[in-house]
Amino acid sequence: MIEVWLWTQKQDIGPSPRGWQTMVYDSEGKKTLLFGGYDLDVNKRFNDTWEWDGKYWTQVADTGPSPRAAHDMVFDSERKRTVLFGGSSTGQVFNDTWEWDGTEWTQVADTGPSPRVLHEMVFDSERKRTVLFGGADGNNLLNDTWEWDGTEWTQVADTGPSPRAAHDMVFDSEKKRTVLFGGTETDENNPLNDTWEWDGTEWTQVADTGPSPRGHHDMVFDSEKKRTVLFGGADFVSQIFNDTWEWDGKFWTQRQDIGPSPRAIHSMAYDSQRQSVVLFGGFDNSISLADTWELNVETSPEL
Repeated sequence: MIEVWLWTQKQDIGPSPRGWQTMVYDSEGKKTLLFGGYDLDVNKRFNDTWEWDGKYWTQVADTGPSPRAAHDMVFDSERKRTVLFGGSSTGQVFNDTWEWDGTEWTQVADTGPSPRVLHEMVFDSERKRTVLFGGADGNNLLNDTWEWDGTEWTQVADTGPSPRAAHDMVFDSEKKRTVLFGGTETDENNPLNDTWEWDGTEWTQVADTGPSPRGHHDMVFDSEKKRTVLFGGADFVSQIFNDTWEWDGKFWTQRQDIGPSPRAIHSMAYDSQRQSVVLFGGFDNSISLADTWELNVETSPEL
């Protein structure tokens, strides 16, 4: 049997064009949740909350965290809450923590990691912790690792991957490891393509080959096929990508180079109910996008 990776455009009605939004899959409500973002074309940041059910987008809130971009979210499957941290608005970088219970947003902390953007978070379902790494505070790139237990933030490491922003992370529930790929260090002319794992105690570099150096890509963990899926991103010099890659825990393999148009600063989530990767929006050069795509993998007999 061979696998056929197929991207399908699903919808172009829903949230307005934007990038730097964040999405998670709410396994309790069985919906993909989207919050915030930035429309480059009209220079506007958002604080609207949307849900995708596989057919339609529905706006479910326009109050909660202030309008912002370059924040991050995870779904805490233990406490049935979406957790949001950080981001920025005009002239301000945040370090507030919010939770969405499926109905409303509640601010739950204003201390912990320093204010930052372009950081990454995952929910470690094995240790029941939200893990945060890196980002930028407006002046410097960071490489600190923090965990949120639902009550407070605790810094758990200050070594590991080099200081960076615009990287991405997933939690590999098969290996019980947080996986990090890429980003940028020093400045946007130095993209990375290293792969790291966090086991709850220390970071270990596990690869330095795979997708070309990039940042502003997005990744999800396919819990059905037990693999990480990466799409798109930019090298900050001349190229925006639309390639699709798989990380099986040992090796990166390119799976597809057709589907959504080249883009960066998009968002993805893995819908475990329908076994689909959901992608929304992002930037294609200087254009904000509002298209919704899904990736499904089918098997067929080998010829």
